[in-house]
Amino acid sequence: MTMVNAASAVPAPKKQKISQFRRLLWHVNRTDLGWVTKTALTGMQLGARAKRIEMLNTLPVTPEWSEASRKLSEDGYVDVTSIVDRNLAEAVAGVADNKVSRLDELAGKQQLGHKSFWVSLLDEDLVNGAFATDHPFVRYALQPSVLRIMGDFMHELPQLSDVLLTLSRPTENKPLSYSQLWHLDHDDKRVCKLFIYLTDVRDNKDGPLTFIPAPSSKSFRNTLKSHMSDDKVFSKVDRSAVKEIIAPRLSSFIVNTARCLHMGSRILSDRTRLLYTATYIQPPRMYPEPPARFRAAGSLSEVDRAVMRL
Repeated sequence: MTMVNAASAVPAPKKQKISQFRRLLWHVNRTDLGWVTKTALTGMQLGARAKRIEMLNTLPVTPEWSEASRKLSEDGYVDVTSIVDRNLAEAVAGVADNKVSRLDELAGKQQLGHKSFWVSLLDEDLVNGAFATDHPFVRYALQPSVLRIMGDFMHELPQLSDVLLTLSRPTENKPLSYSQLWHLDHDDKRVCKLFIYLTDVRDNKDGPLTFIPAPSSKSFRNTLKSHMSDDKVFSKVDRSAVKEIIAPRLSSFIVNTARCLHMGSRILSDRTRLLYTATYIQPPRMYPEPPARFRAAGSLSEVDRAVMRL
């Protein structure tokens, strides 16, 4: 994987009702005031946090994992291609390739239709909105190396929120929208995403994940604006700070998307980009817990159950 300096028909959207309380939390969480809420919630669950720290410490540790966690903490991102389990990555790729072979069928069935530039390909694998815990996408997210790297950064066992498979498609002659614009993720105060490229990302025509490392993204941490244009961002940050992840298929990396301003899926020409994403937060969750995203299937360790809240 190399990181280089950068210059740089689906169903109609379904509007979801958002409670005023959740909307208020969302705005608070965009600022440093969110840490006050987070600290208060954590203080109400000290026993649960102590248990999660105890479980984190049962996981193995290596110098390479510790260094990855340090880099994630300092820079907001780290390449973990050499660390993750290659066999698990191949299993993920096998599922993804099968989905792409049925693209037209799955595109017509997807539930997440608000982003016209990508197709969500895992909806059919959900039962009552939940993935089986023996699903290859879930198993990849639960590997000890990833949990240890993120856990050491978060100072406790992380919580897995979701797994996703998306196929990004060309956007030429269409206005940029949603995650194609610069943004921070506000799922919580600490949010990390584990990615796998499931197609080669050879240059910026493939829509690479593009981000600004955490130190240079600091000036945006209290902004209330959701998604920002290039002009808005580069009025505060020099373009030389921007990184593009240009890397081959099965490259894997972690980005702290709550601290690193980022964007992607700006696909050009006739190309597509297939991407695995697993999202983790530091518990307790800032917002009310959503319906269960995972359902028990097969053998699960105590750590697995804690990470998925089962």
